[in-house]
Amino acid sequence: MTIDPHLLKTAHEGDRKAQYALYRICFPILMSVCMRYRRDKQDAILILNNGFLKILQHLDRYKINETPFDAWIRRIMINTAIDEFRREKKWREQTVFTDEIERSYSEHPINWNEAEQRLDMEHLEALLRRLSPVTQQVFNLFAIDGFSHKEIGDMLQISEGTSKWHVNNARTHLQHWIKTELNPAL
Repeated sequence: MTIDPHLLKTAHEGDRKAQYALYRICFPILMSVCMRYRRDKQDAILILNNGFLKILQHLDRYKINETPFDAWIRRIMINTAIDEFRREKKWREQTVFTDEIERSYSEHPINWNEAEQRLDMEHLEALLRRLSPVTQQVFNLFAIDGFSHKEIGDMLQISEGTSKWHVNNARTHLQHWIKTELNPAL
C-alpha cells in the first residue's frame, strides 16, 4: 500500500477531508485486522475507530522510508485490540469453556486436498470466532500475526505456558470442527 505523503501531512494537520480519504483507504486493511480479534462486527468497528484515531494522532511518528504504511497501521490496530482486551478483562466473567466429547479420528481419514478446496477464508474466520475470546486472541497473535509465546505472554499478562495452551486448544478445536464438517458422521 502506497500512501501519498501529502495526504498524510494534510491529515495530520487536521484537514477533515484528508482524514476521511485516509480512513477510506485504510478501512479494508484495518477492518480485516479487527475482525480477527472481535466476534461482533460492531465491536470491531469500535476498535477500528479507536485505532484510527491513534493513527491520526501519531502520523508525525510514521517514517515513510523505514516501514511500509500498512505494516505500521496494522501494528497500531493490533495494539489497540489488545488494549481493549485488557480493559474488558477486568469486567469479563470467567470464560466458560464448553465440554466436548472426545472422539477417535483414526477410523476416519481426512482427504486434506478436499479440505483445502472446501475451506475458504470467510469460513475459517467464522471458525476462529467460535473459539473463546482469549483463545481466539492468543491464536491470532501467534498463528496470524507471528508473535512469539513470550511476546504474547507479555502483551496479555499471561505465562508462556498459558499462551502455548491456548494455541494448542485452538488447533484442537479447529481440527475437530473442520473434520466434523468434512465428515458429518463423526
